[in-house]
Amino acid sequence: MGTTIRNAASRRRYPLELDRYLPSGIASEINSLGGSLGRIEEIRLRAGGRCALTTDRGNIFLGTTLTHAELGGILNAMCGGSLYAYRDTINNGYITLGGGIRVGLCGRAATELGGVLGVYDISALNIRIPSPLHSVGEPVCELIRRMKKSAGVLVYSPPGVGKTTLLRSVAYKMSSGVAPWRVALIDTRGELGCFEEMRGASMDVLSGYPKGIGIEIAARTMNAQLMVCDEIGGEDEASAIISAQNCGVPLLASAHGDTLEGLLKRTEIYRLFLSGVFGAYVRIERRTAGGEYKYTVTEAEDAYVLLQNSRRTDSFV
Repeated sequence: MGTTIRNAASRRRYPLELDRYLPSGIASEINSLGGSLGRIEEIRLRAGGRCALTTDRGNIFLGTTLTHAELGGILNAMCGGSLYAYRDTINNGYITLGGGIRVGLCGRAATELGGVLGVYDISALNIRIPSPLHSVGEPVCELIRRMKKSAGVLVYSPPGVGKTTLLRSVAYKMSSGVAPWRVALIDTRGELGCFEEMRGASMDVLSGYPKGIGIEIAARTMNAQLMVCDEIGGEDEASAIISAQNCGVPLLASAHGDTLEGLLKRTEIYRLFLSGVFGAYVRIERRTAGGEYKYTVTEAEDAYVLLQNSRRTDSFV
C-alpha cells in the first residue's frame, strides 16, 4: 500500500487518508513528479488502462496499470471490507471517504426497471480531493448580504470548476467573523463540512441526509438564516426548497450548467426560477492566477429577460 508522499517543501501531495488505499507503485510515481506537478485535484485508477492525475495544471498520465481484481480490492478497503454497507451510494456512482474525499466509480451495472441493483467488475475509480478551505467567495457573500434574506443565490458552472470549494468557503465566511449568520449545511455526500476549522463557526451540518429532507429540517427545526446545498435539481429537492423559501430562509446552492439559458430550461430549476427562490445566478470560471474565481452575476430580473429572448430565438430555429 501507499507511502507518505511529500514535495520539495516536505508537504504531503495528497490527504493522509489516501495512504491507506493507494498502491505503492502509484504513490512512488506521484512522488517522483515532485513540485512541478501542481495541486492534485483527482487521482484516476483504471483497470487495464493507465492511471492518471488531474491537477490545476492539466492531466498527467502515470505508467501504472491495475487489474480488475486490484481495483476491486482498493474499493473493498475503502468500504472497510463491507461493500454492502455502501451499497446505496455505490449504486449511485460514488462513495465518500474521510475528509470530504469523494470517489466516483464505474463498472458493470446490474439493473432492473430502470434502477441500478449493483455494480460489479469495477473498471475505474476517480478520487476527487477537496481543495483546502481558503478565502474565496467574498463577492458571493456580499451578494447574499445585500439581498437581506429575501432570496438565495444559485452558483453554476460545468463540472470540475470548483462549485463545492466555493460553497464551502462562503458557508464558512458567512458563519464566522464579526456578525455571523446561522448557517446550515445540507451535506448529503460529506463534502461540504469536511474541514476541522469549520467547527468553530456558527454552522450546523446535516450530514448524509437526502437533500429534500435536510432542507426541510434546516428551515423548520434548526432556525437557519442561510442554507447551503450542493448540486440541486431533483423534484423532491425543488418542493423542499420552495417550502423553505416560503419560511423566509434563503438558499445558497449549486448546479451543473454552462449557460444560464440552458440551466433555466431544466424543469426543476425553471420551477425554482418561477417561484423566485433565487435573487441572483452566478456563473463561475477559474482564474489562472490570484486564486479567486471569475464571477458573472445575473440578477433574477435580468434572467427573466434573457430567458424570454432565448425563447423568441428558439421559435425561429
